[in-house]
Amino acid sequence: MKAAVIREYGDASVFRLEDVTDPVPRPGEVVVALRAASVNRRDRGIRAGSLVPRAIGGQSEQPPTFPLILGSDGAGVVEALGDGVAMVSVGDEVVINPSLNWGDSNESPGSAWETLGVPRPGTYAEKIAVPAEFVAPKPARLTWAEAAAVPLAGLTAWRAVVTKAGVASGDRVLVPGVGSGVATFVVQFACALGCEVVVTSSSEEKLARAREIGAADGLLYTADGWPARVGTVDVVIDSIGEPIWAALGEFLRPGGRLVSYGRTAGSVVPLEIAKFFHAQWTFLGTANGSPAEFGAMIEHIDAAGWRPVVDSVYSLADISEAHARLDARDRFGKVAIAIAA
Repeated sequence: MKAAVIREYGDASVFRLEDVTDPVPRPGEVVVALRAASVNRRDRGIRAGSLVPRAIGGQSEQPPTFPLILGSDGAGVVEALGDGVAMVSVGDEVVINPSLNWGDSNESPGSAWETLGVPRPGTYAEKIAVPAEFVAPKPARLTWAEAAAVPLAGLTAWRAVVTKAGVASGDRVLVPGVGSGVATFVVQFACALGCEVVVTSSSEEKLARAREIGAADGLLYTADGWPARVGTVDVVIDSIGEPIWAALGEFLRPGGRLVSYGRTAGSVVPLEIAKFFHAQWTFLGTANGSPAEFGAMIEHIDAAGWRPVVDSVYSLADISEAHARLDARDRFGKVAIAIAA
C-alpha cells in the first residue's frame, strides 16, 4: 500500500509517498481501507520534532523511531477482521476513534491512554489496523472528507462543550480565535445545544464564516479594547492562553466557567488569585475524550442538521501542501486528505 512517510524531522516538505507493507489485523483488530484522513496540530508538532508523543500503551513520552506514518483522523471501509471480532463486519463504513485505551473513567484517561498516529502507524496511508472497539459507524449523510474531519477535533470540542462546560440552552459562550478545526466544532456544538456564541478572530472573513455556521456575534481581537465589547458570557472555551486569561475579568461572569484545551498564544498565564475565588470561577482543563463521549458525539452528528467545516481537500500525494495549508492565516475548518474514491 501507499503511505506518506517521514524519515526525519522538518518542515512540510519531509513527507515522501512510499510503498509500505499492508497491515494484518491481530486478534481484536480490523483493517480499514481508508477513504479520507485529516490533519491536526498534533501531526505538525510531531513532524517538526516539537511534540513527543506518548509511547504505545501510554506509559511514557519518548522520541519515536523513524520511519513514521502520522495521522490521527480517518474514515473508511472495513476490509478485514482479526480473530474474535464480532461487532464489526467487512464492508462497514466507519469512523476511527483516535483516543485509544482511554480507560474506564470518563473523568480522565488512564495510564495506558494514547492517541492514534505515532508511535502507532497513523492514517496517512491507504490502510490501517486498529482495535475493533475504536471504530464507529460513519454518519451516512457525511462525505468521506467530512467524516474524516470529525474524530480528534470533534471529540476535543464535544468534551469541552458538553462534558466540561456543561452548556445549557441560553448560555452565552465565548470562543476565542475561531477558524481552527476544534474551534469550528465548538461553535457548531454550542449553537446546536441552544447557546448564543460569540467569537473572536484577527480576520473579518473568519468572523463572517463563523456567523454562517451559527455564531451570533464576532469581534476582531486586533482592535483596541475588544474584551470590554464582548459583553458578559457564562462560558469561555479557549485554546489561546495568555491573552484570554489576562482579560477574563472583563467578560466572564461571576460563577462562570473557563474550559482550556490549548495554548497557542502563551503557556504561562497571569492570574490574580483573589479575583478567581471572589468571582467563584471554575477552571477546567480538557484534552481528547472517552469512548462514551465519542459515541455520543457521533450520534449527535448523525442526527444534526449542520455539517463539519472542511477548509480544503488534498490528495495523499499532496500531503506536504496539506500541512502547509494548516498554517495558512485564512484557513477555516479542517484540512482533509482524500485517500481513495
